[in-house]
Amino acid sequence: MPALRPLPEHAWLIAGLSLTRLIGWGANYWAPSVLATLFVRDLGLSIQIVFGGITVLLVIGAAVAPGLGRHAERHGTRGLMSLGAVICGAGFVCLAAAQGPASYLAAWCVIGVGHAMSLANMGSVTVAQIMDERARRVIGVMMLVTGLSASLFWPLAAGLSDWLGWRGACLVFAAMHLCIALPIHLAIPRHRKPLAPAQDAAAALRLNGRVPDGQRRAAFVLLATCFCLSGLVSWGLPLHFIGLFEASGLPLASAVAIASLTGPATIAARLIEVVAGDRVRLERLSLYALMLGATACLLQLLAHGSALVSIAFVLLYSAGAGVLSIARATLPLLLFGQRGYAVMSGRLTVPQNLIFAAAPLLYAAGVERAGTDFTLVGSAVLQLLALAALAGLVRRL
Repeated sequence: MPALRPLPEHAWLIAGLSLTRLIGWGANYWAPSVLATLFVRDLGLSIQIVFGGITVLLVIGAAVAPGLGRHAERHGTRGLMSLGAVICGAGFVCLAAAQGPASYLAAWCVIGVGHAMSLANMGSVTVAQIMDERARRVIGVMMLVTGLSASLFWPLAAGLSDWLGWRGACLVFAAMHLCIALPIHLAIPRHRKPLAPAQDAAAALRLNGRVPDGQRRAAFVLLATCFCLSGLVSWGLPLHFIGLFEASGLPLASAVAIASLTGPATIAARLIEVVAGDRVRLERLSLYALMLGATACLLQLLAHGSALVSIAFVLLYSAGAGVLSIARATLPLLLFGQRGYAVMSGRLTVPQNLIFAAAPLLYAAGVERAGTDFTLVGSAVLQLLALAALAGLVRRL
């Protein structure tokens, strides 16, 4: 009987971090949309205030990200992520006890701090610090798992709220952070491996990246521009897929069914990137993804009630968005290297989170005031501008 192959180094920790990302994004970001009507009913909130909690979470993440990145670069992520799990748990306890708008938003302030410390970029930073050339592939796998968070936590939140009420559901989410995420974060190595000077060209590329020192500021600006413009679309447009399809002439049932293809298409694209990522440079794959997204938006203009055209739109757009979601986590590592990755990720988080927080409101205003055709054309233009910024970066390399 052949001997079993030993598991790769840190395999159990990576599996655990994937689980904590699933819990964190599922509970902190996706579950509130299921509980929204209950918040409105029991707390007397407007729907804008309910989803304003997510905006608070993202804005706080932008405010604290640079400082967290510098701390993680010097001391590793174990302490930050462990404390973040505790703060997230406390935030959900506060949310379970909320009585009105002030206490509701205050709870989201607490959750926002914990989310920034234990989730956001911290899982990717941990992988970059404890692994070598496999870091990009592992981060891609973790992003693939994270893509399942909505599919799992929407029904979970609905089931828990039916069984225990929304306050009980919040307490269950608090327990998940404290009883599952916290022990996994405490298992992160206390001291990360020192980034010694590179001994060969491959090691130098891993530690220092592909961007020469003299071009790092310009490269950062181009990368941030690309991520912000594409992120504005990816965090705003999908919220209006059903409305876009109805406006094109499809009945509601068909619009919902077609929009539901978004998740499988995004996960499939992420899986393809993980499997074939080493054969194509990620920055070039991202260029193709942006072209795909812009083309899809222009294609939907021609739908006029055609279900096939709308299905093609969803599949093409979601495939591009799936690749770009991985690029936001791993491209800074490839371009700027393992040394300084935590600081760079923290700096990139600031403009991105602010854009992500504003995207739903901007798109809602655009659809209401200018219509769906203008929204699609604007989305295509934004992605083409992001394409131009990334192309400028690729040209520099």
